[in-house]
Amino acid sequence: MADGRLLILDDDVMTGQTMQSIAEFAGLEVRSTTLPDTFFTEVAQWQPDVIALDLVMPGMDGVEVMNALAARGCQARIIITSGVGTRVLEAAARSAGEHGLDIVGILAKPFLPAALRELLTQALRTDRGAGRPRGRPAPNATRGDLTAADLDLAMERDELFVMYQPKLHCQSGALAGFEVLARWQHPEQGLIPPDRFIPLAERSGRMDALTRIVFAKALDWFAALRNDAGAANVPVLSPQTVANLTVSVNVSAMSLASVELFDWLESRCAECGVTPDRLILELTETSAMDDPVASLDIMTRLRMKGFQLSIDDFGTGYSSMLQLVRLPFSEIKVDKSFVLTATQSGESRSVVRSVVDLGRSLGLKSTAEGVEDAETMSFLRQIGCDLVQGYHIARPMAGSDVVPWARNHDATRESLRLEALRALNVLDTPEESRFDRLTRLAQRLFRTPIALVSLVDADRQWFKSHAGLAVRETPRDTSFCAFAIEDEDEDVTVVPDARLDARFQNNPLVTEAPGIRFYAGCPLRTAGGSAVGTLCVIDTVPRTFSKEERALLIDLAALVEKELNDHHKAITDPLTGVLNRHGFEGRAADAVRLAERLGQPATLLFIDLNDLKAINDRFGHAEGDRALSAFSDMLQGTFRESDLIARIGGDEFVALMIDAAEDEAMRVRLRLDQALAAYNAQDSVSYRLGAAVGIATLQPGQQKDLQALLAEADALMYRDKPD
Repeated sequence: MADGRLLILDDDVMTGQTMQSIAEFAGLEVRSTTLPDTFFTEVAQWQPDVIALDLVMPGMDGVEVMNALAARGCQARIIITSGVGTRVLEAAARSAGEHGLDIVGILAKPFLPAALRELLTQALRTDRGAGRPRGRPAPNATRGDLTAADLDLAMERDELFVMYQPKLHCQSGALAGFEVLARWQHPEQGLIPPDRFIPLAERSGRMDALTRIVFAKALDWFAALRNDAGAANVPVLSPQTVANLTVSVNVSAMSLASVELFDWLESRCAECGVTPDRLILELTETSAMDDPVASLDIMTRLRMKGFQLSIDDFGTGYSSMLQLVRLPFSEIKVDKSFVLTATQSGESRSVVRSVVDLGRSLGLKSTAEGVEDAETMSFLRQIGCDLVQGYHIARPMAGSDVVPWARNHDATRESLRLEALRALNVLDTPEESRFDRLTRLAQRLFRTPIALVSLVDADRQWFKSHAGLAVRETPRDTSFCAFAIEDEDEDVTVVPDARLDARFQNNPLVTEAPGIRFYAGCPLRTAGGSAVGTLCVIDTVPRTFSKEERALLIDLAALVEKELNDHHKAITDPLTGVLNRHGFEGRAADAVRLAERLGQPATLLFIDLNDLKAINDRFGHAEGDRALSAFSDMLQGTFRESDLIARIGGDEFVALMIDAAEDEAMRVRLRLDQALAAYNAQDSVSYRLGAAVGIATLQPGQQKDLQALLAEADALMYRDKPD
């Protein structure tokens, strides 16, 4: 922990001494008092870095103390302590933040030493500038009265400039775009923050002019970035990465009704070769809801032009849910104040989760700004947030710094992706039926000659399963799947005709064997969110791919992901190599749901190996194990490769067939009887194997879950047993 000064105000002497001991042991210089007057003297003369403040004290309570600190312009970071309950503590923290104080967090009494040490560590971090409440000037900033004439002169002298803060896809960490932030470099006052000059521009009628400057600078930079990416001799970001980027710009409520501004913006986009859908116009919740009727007209026109619309700072206003549904937003941004406090406040976490869920239910992308640490990032991943930005990712930067930062970010992300891929321990392993059954199922459901589970390594793509393709790997630079794992704009990457697609038409996999014309690939992700490969289907003729087919491929990819992320030993019967009961129940439930979605039957066979006990008793358990293994081999050779087979008990097996009615199951039963007869005819066999089979079918539309299907097949199996 970095050295620093801690000042404690607590009316309980013992508590103050305990906190002092913990902090001094951690290397801080500490002073403690029970008296407000002494406290304020120490604040003024000693100038602590951190203040630990009790909320409930006689004479002058903690809220009064914080108001007095705010009036004095206190720069110390504050930890609020009390035994009054979390909700009151959080309310006090919000109140203090509104007054411009820098709140680290809350510490409910009684507390653990580790909790205090963690807050002190956060308080003394030197890189937390994003946590400063809005409206609070940075330390040592020189303030002076600004006039409209100053702003006119700044625009004339080109003193206004823009910076770019990266936005990432939350799950994968891939670069999604940038928010454009306006700044003013004053020749005398230095860097002037936007909360000083934006209100001036709004009051003086100069907001449209200022907005044009910001858009013009951002579009010129963005167009140059895209053009450089398209030039093969310029080592910048990949064209694919840049093609998917967006640029977000804040639009004032004062400019929302300006038809001329947005007509100009549309024309400027055309001049720069930037399609409007790459621009996100950010509107505050309040400005969007002030006049919902007028806003609906204006926003509809903007969406018709192709611009995306984001509702910024959501959660701070009092907007009607009806109005939010009516207005054509494409993105919803969670207010920074909730994100900043999400790791300390249960209320903030609930708000963030609710906003993300709301966005998902309305088909809107959700963005969390103010992400300052890995813990917050992890929470946002868990709740399914789409996009993130904040100091944990990157501070706002000059346009010239974007490419070096992005290259370094991509290199780090690729290193972590490869680390996650290798941690799965599946590269260069033998073929496994648990993957093969899914590629065979995909091959059959989509009626394509090729289906693959492809894992994208550093310089190759390697096929864990390859239905319809003889090779096990190809170079990464010719891989369609390497493209698919980087395509963050789509859940499924679809190439209807590779010969007509400039990205692939000269690819040797297209011009030579296997002669790919159609490709559809869905990324496969690890539990940590890294895209390590795809489940893909390939055809040698052009094809279309419907919305329903996309959803089906996503569902099948989720089953492959489960296989990748599950520990193989935990779901596999060690004797026979087929699934165990635990492995079967999870996968069979998914398969039954898939059959229901497809409107296809699912048939379950409950199979009992007869007389296993007699074999064990007469010939020993080693021979009984050989009988079980032989019977399992017969089952795997009898059923289709896409069927699900498991050993769920000592002598009990089950098999689940998707897209198969009872007549198909009866044909399988006949093949099994033939396999048993062939086994029993061997001279080396000292006993005969037999099986009892129960067959239960789930027809489309039937209300029957997996357990009911198992119970029905089990009962029928007992009827099939010999007397």
